[in-house]
Amino acid sequence: MSDGEPPTGPPGRTEDVFARHGPRLFRIAYGMLGSTTRAEDVVRDVRLRWQATDRAVVADLQAYLTTATTRLSIRAALSARTRRASYIGPWLPEPLDTGNGGATGAEGTKPVAFDVLLMLERLDLAERAAFVLRETLSSPYAEVAAVLGVDEAQARHLVHRARRHLAADLATDRVADRKGREDTAGQKRGGDGAEDYEAA
Repeated sequence: MSDGEPPTGPPGRTEDVFARHGPRLFRIAYGMLGSTTRAEDVVRDVRLRWQATDRAVVADLQAYLTTATTRLSIRAALSARTRRASYIGPWLPEPLDTGNGGATGAEGTKPVAFDVLLMLERLDLAERAAFVLRETLSSPYAEVAAVLGVDEAQARHLVHRARRHLAADLATDRVADRKGREDTAGQKRGGDGAEDYEAA
């Protein structure tokens, strides 16, 4: 994936642009970071870049905003993972509050399921970005490839690998959950037997 900056975009009033595209950009950032606060920070940074850019160079506004948001989210996720390496205890994503009256880009956004966010944390960041773009935004593979700086075949491979890893993680979690329920049931039966013995 290229570290180069995304292309500049066409003219447009900032308020209009982000009223129209803001929720989509928030979904990308939240899917990558699992944090409302950090996702808002990324969208804010993209807005500042948009305000400062020469907008007459490239006509594809959505490509510019999507690329900028995804790449800034990847950088933020790398930084967050570095910090968590020294954190004691499990990290949990922030559930998305969509009823905040429009205070963030979360308004009207379909939340990513909490358990999916947990599993996304286990993916390579390129896989996670490809999965978020393809599965939550239905981006065509050509767009996924352009955003990540890879060819279309590689984009398809990243999405396929992400799906495979998530499916394996889901199967493992289900087995662990079932075993936990069986252990709890066995302990309960054992406890009931002890109580019956003492009563007798």
